[in-house]
Amino acid sequence: MTGRKAAKSSGVRWHIAALGERIRRAGVLNSIGILVSGTAAAHAITALAMPVVTRLFTPADFAAAAAFSSLVGILVVAVCLRFEVAIPLPEDDAEAANLLALSAGSTVLAALVAAVLVVVLPDSVLALLGQPTLIPYLWLLPIALLIGGLYLALQMWFVRRKAFCPIARSRIVQSTASVGGQLGLGWAGLGPLGLLVGQVLNYGAGAITLGIGLLLRERPALARISLAGMARAARIHHRFPRYSVWEALANAASIHLPILLIAAMAIGPEAGYLTLAIFLLQAPMALVGNAVGQVYLSGAPEAHRQGQMRAYTLRMIWGLAKVAALPILALALLSPFVFGLVFGEAWVRAGVLVVWMAPWFFLQFVSSPVSMALNVVGAQSTAMLLQVGGLVFRGGLVLAAGLLHPAIISETYALTGAVFYATFLIVTLQKVGHAAQSDASSV
Repeated sequence: MTGRKAAKSSGVRWHIAALGERIRRAGVLNSIGILVSGTAAAHAITALAMPVVTRLFTPADFAAAAAFSSLVGILVVAVCLRFEVAIPLPEDDAEAANLLALSAGSTVLAALVAAVLVVVLPDSVLALLGQPTLIPYLWLLPIALLIGGLYLALQMWFVRRKAFCPIARSRIVQSTASVGGQLGLGWAGLGPLGLLVGQVLNYGAGAITLGIGLLLRERPALARISLAGMARAARIHHRFPRYSVWEALANAASIHLPILLIAAMAIGPEAGYLTLAIFLLQAPMALVGNAVGQVYLSGAPEAHRQGQMRAYTLRMIWGLAKVAALPILALALLSPFVFGLVFGEAWVRAGVLVVWMAPWFFLQFVSSPVSMALNVVGAQSTAMLLQVGGLVFRGGLVLAAGLLHPAIISETYALTGAVFYATFLIVTLQKVGHAAQSDASSV
């Protein structure tokens, strides 16, 4: 009788655990669905406007905008000193709120430094960008860094709350504001300025949307911010500015520095073609990858505490691979034939570049959303070394191609991307597996 009762009790516990797992998985899928829906709507707005935008602006305008976007992309990841990445991790809201304050404060200081540099640097230094039409508009750079950093920090607060609906809404507002600015200024004939203002409006609209939501809903948490609390949070999470800043800078530079080199060294508006190709290939990333990454980060700390980090990560990677394979393959096969028809004859070269870049973006798609695993398991130094190595590898080969054979500089950039993200994925899985083994042995 006792044995039957024990067996019955064990069966009940098993069913309860299974029900909990189904509910947890449903919650993850629902969260991903919310973000994907918002991001899909936002991306659709941009994609529908793109055939008009490519006719209002020339490939040379896109090349200038690519250089500006690359500058922002490299710098914005460091303006919060990576304290924003730590916001979802603490159990205590006071500690998280002080991390948010640290992120905002460091963003303001970084934007001020950027403003001073834009003023004091001579035109001879700025000319190294290889885009003289961009120099008169570099005053937009500190503005973009300020609102971009605030948006990154605010997103992480809402990720902490698992409040994915406001993030989804902010992305729709972002795309609407960006497209509106680009179309309006493009019709006014304002050249690259319209593209640059559109990028700034993108960040700004998102930051305002989430900032209003934060002030309306989170006053009790914000009231717990103090200088002492900020100092304590900075001590606890010192590994993020110490290691993760350099990792993030190296990662961003490995992506964006080659674009700057291509804009400066390639023949013709190659960076403009590259920008359009990247936009199209980023569609799966924009629709699913970023959403999965934020949902992954919201659940990763708990999975790590429960010793389930490896299984949790592998599920995400496999799901991403199934989602991305067919769309990226179809895009690669069709792009050389349809780009001229959709975007205009001046953009045929961009369709050819899509073919070269498809393996890179597939591997980036499946690895980037789970890249925060290295931060969650405390392997920030490994992440930093990976990204620094990637920067040297990718930037070095692109520079060599630009000096020796400029005609293949974009193809070189694409192939180095595939090699780097394959390496990154392998190392991440190894580190997550070692962390799981260490947790199991310590129990």
